[in-house]
Amino acid sequence: MTDATASPTGAFRAIPRAMIAVIAIATAAFFIYTAWYGSYPALIQRSIMLGSAMCLVFLGWAQRTPPNPLKHKVLLVSLYLGVASSVVTMGFIVMNFQVIAESAGFYGQTEVVLATIMVGTLLFATWLAFGPALPIIAIAFILYALFGREMPDILSHRGLKWNSLMAGNYLTTKGVLGVPLGVVADVVLYFLLFSSFLAATGASDTFVRLSQLMVGRMRGGPAKIAVVGSGLLGSISGSAVANVAASGTFTIPMMKRVGYAPHFAGAVEAVASSGSQLMPPVMGAAVFIMADMLQVGYGTIILAAVFPALIYYINLFLVVDLEASKKGLRGLDAFEKDKTRELLKDSGYLLAPLVVLFGMVMLQYSPRYAALLSLALLLTLNLLQPRHRLSFRALVNALIDGMTSVAPVAVAVAVAGIVVGVVEVTGLGLNLTTIMAKAAENSLLLLLILTMISSIVLGMGLPTVACYIILALIIAPVMVRLGVPPLAAHMFVFYFGTLSAITPPVALGSFTAAGIAGASPLQTSVTSLRIALPAFLMPYIFVFQPGLLFQGDVLGLLVPLLNVSIAVVGLSAATVGYFRGHVGLPRRAMFLVGALMAFAPDHLSDVLGAALIALAIAIGEFTRPRPGLIPTREQAEH
Repeated sequence: MTDATASPTGAFRAIPRAMIAVIAIATAAFFIYTAWYGSYPALIQRSIMLGSAMCLVFLGWAQRTPPNPLKHKVLLVSLYLGVASSVVTMGFIVMNFQVIAESAGFYGQTEVVLATIMVGTLLFATWLAFGPALPIIAIAFILYALFGREMPDILSHRGLKWNSLMAGNYLTTKGVLGVPLGVVADVVLYFLLFSSFLAATGASDTFVRLSQLMVGRMRGGPAKIAVVGSGLLGSISGSAVANVAASGTFTIPMMKRVGYAPHFAGAVEAVASSGSQLMPPVMGAAVFIMADMLQVGYGTIILAAVFPALIYYINLFLVVDLEASKKGLRGLDAFEKDKTRELLKDSGYLLAPLVVLFGMVMLQYSPRYAALLSLALLLTLNLLQPRHRLSFRALVNALIDGMTSVAPVAVAVAVAGIVVGVVEVTGLGLNLTTIMAKAAENSLLLLLILTMISSIVLGMGLPTVACYIILALIIAPVMVRLGVPPLAAHMFVFYFGTLSAITPPVALGSFTAAGIAGASPLQTSVTSLRIALPAFLMPYIFVFQPGLLFQGDVLGLLVPLLNVSIAVVGLSAATVGYFRGHVGLPRRAMFLVGALMAFAPDHLSDVLGAALIALAIAIGEFTRPRPGLIPTREQAEH
C-alpha cells in the first residue's frame, strides 16, 4: 500500500477514483454494445446516460474534495447522496420501464417523490459542473409552469400541477429525458470518445508540430502556430476553454518569447481556441442537436460551417501576420522545423481517422457509425505503431476521460430539457415569438441585434449547448417567421453563443489564456474582441446572404465569399494599424469604413467598399518610403 492511499485523504480520493473508473467503463461498454447490436427504448438509454453522467459529476468533485475541514465533510456527504440518488432514480426507470410505458400518464406518489428527488439532484449536479446560472434559469421556468395563471396576459397559461410537472419531466421524453439528451446518448458520446482516444495517442502534440512545419518559419511563426494548431486541435475537441488549456501552455510562451505582448499572445490563443466549435468536423455537442432540430444530415451542417470557419481563421492569421510585420518579429529556426518533420513521420497516421470521419459524414453515413468506425481505425493504426502503441492502462484512461467529458454535457442538456418541456407544454414558445416579433417591429436587423445580445449574455453563464437549445427554441422561430432560412437562423444563434467565450465582461476563453500569459484578463478579452471583429459580423452575412452556408447556387456562394474576404483584409488593416507599412488615422478610417461597406448585403455598397479599401492600399503604396529615400512630413503622417 502506498503512502497516498494509506492516508485518510488518499483513501477518500482513491474510492471515488475507483468508482469513476467502474461507472465510466461500464457505461461506455453499454453504449458501444447498443450502437452495434441495437438500442433499448429511448427512456432506458437516456436514463442510463443521465444516471451515469450525474454520478461522474458528483464523484469527480468527491475525488477533488479533501475530507477536512467540516464543511468539506458536509459537501462529501452531499456528493455521495447525489450518487445514491442518481442510481436510485434512474435505476427505477430502467427496472420499471414496462410499467411506466403502460401507465398512460397516471403516476403514483412514489413516482412523484422520485421525480422531485431526481430534478433536485440534476440541478445540484449542473450547479457543480457549470455554476448557478443554468439551474436558476431552469427553476425560473419551473415556477413559470406552476404559476402560469398569475402571469401577464400574453404570458399566462392554465398552470401545471406539481405532480404532473415533475412526473412529466422524469418519466417521459418531453422533459429531462428529451431529445437533447437523446442526441448526447446517441451521437455526442461517440464523438467525445473518439476525441479522447485521439488525444491519448498524441494528436494534440502532432497537430501543434504540424502547425510548426506549415507556418513556424514565417514571420511571427509562433502566433501562426497557435492559429493553425488550435484550429486543428479544436476541430476534434469542440471546447474553447479546453483547447486554450491544451495548446495555450505551449503556444503562448512561445509567442511571448519572439516578442508578442502578453495580452496579445493570450488574445490570439483565445480567439483561435474559441473557433474550435465553429470548425468542422466535430464542432461541439450543439451542432448535433442542431441537425436533429432542423431534421437535416450532420454533413449538411458541416458543409454550411466550412467557409465561415475558414474565414474566421484566415482573418486571425492575417491579423497576427500584420502584427508580426509591424513589430519585425521573426519565425522559428530550421532546427525546430526539422524536429517537426521527424515527428510527423512517426505520427502522421493520426490524420487518417480524421479524414475517414469527415468523408463518412459527408457521404451521409450515420454520425454514430462514422465516429465508431474512425475510432476503430485509430486504435488499429495505433496498434501497428510499436513506438507509440498505447498500453492497456492508457486505453482505459482514455475511455474514462472520454466518459467524464460527456458527463457535464449530458447534465447540461438534461436541464435544458426542463426548459424545452415547459416551453412546449405551456405554449410559451408561441407567446415569446409574438413578443419578439412585436419588439422588433418586423425589423429583421433589430431582431438580429437583440438575438446577438441575448446569445452573448446567455453564453456568458451557460455552456454553449444549453445556450443554443434555449435560443433555438425561443428566438430562431421568430427569425424564420421574418424570412430567415432555418439553417441560417440556427447558425446565427450558435455563432454568438460560441463567441461569448471571448466577449467581455465574462470571457472564459480569454480569461484562461490571460492566466497562462500572465496578462490582464480584461485587456486580453478586449484585445480578443478587437481581433475577432469579423467573426461578430459574419452571422449577419449568412442571414442576409445564406449562399455562404452552401444554401443555393455556386454564384450565391462566391459573391459573398469574395465580399467577406475583401472586408477581412480591410478590418485586419484597421485593427492592427499596419498594411505594408504604418497606417495613419485617415487610412485606418478608410479601411474600416470600406470593410463595413463590403460586409453590407448590397451590391453597390460592396463595390464601393472594395474600392475604398483598394484606394487606401494604393495611397499607402504611393506614399510608402522607398529604400534610400527620406519620407516627407506629409508622407509620414499617412
